[in-house]
Amino acid sequence: MELLYLKSPNAVRYTLLTGACLLLAGNLGHGLAVEHVPSAANTWAQCLLVLVTTDIYWNSAWQKLNSDQFRSGLYLAQWVHVYAQVKSQLPHRRFQYAVPGLVRQHAGNLSGRDVRVWRAVAAVTIAAEITLPAALLVPQTMPYAVAAGITMHVAFTCLKPRQLITFSGLTVGMYVAFTP
Repeated sequence: MELLYLKSPNAVRYTLLTGACLLLAGNLGHGLAVEHVPSAANTWAQCLLVLVTTDIYWNSAWQKLNSDQFRSGLYLAQWVHVYAQVKSQLPHRRFQYAVPGLVRQHAGNLSGRDVRVWRAVAAVTIAAEITLPAALLVPQTMPYAVAAGITMHVAFTCLKPRQLITFSGLTVGMYVAFTP
């Protein structure tokens, strides 16, 4: 999954290979085997997908927690500000970034207020990445966690559509592995 940040054909091959291996996984305790009868209990795949998703979110949160620039909101403020300044000069400008004009207009400067807004966004992102895997495992919180995860990945994809559309789509798609 981490390789999906890249626009490499190897990332697609890796994802397809991993998916094929997980499709062959059967019940816990029975090992990897191709069965002629479809099984509704694909618990190895489910377990691995939950672990991979949790690992992705917690590693991302750890990296963000260790980044003073991200936690301060300065990284996101600078990202949106620079994008607003050079948007018209970018090749493939419609497909490089999709930050809505409303966001650029109201939080696209480097003023103290804008940096505080992005600091709050950074804190919410870190908190969501820490709590989302656990919330996906609890049936009562799962619908809210799925909605929060989809919203978070839509926002990520707006920052870098060409690089994150595959990653965000597959990560959100793995939420089904959390269902009992």
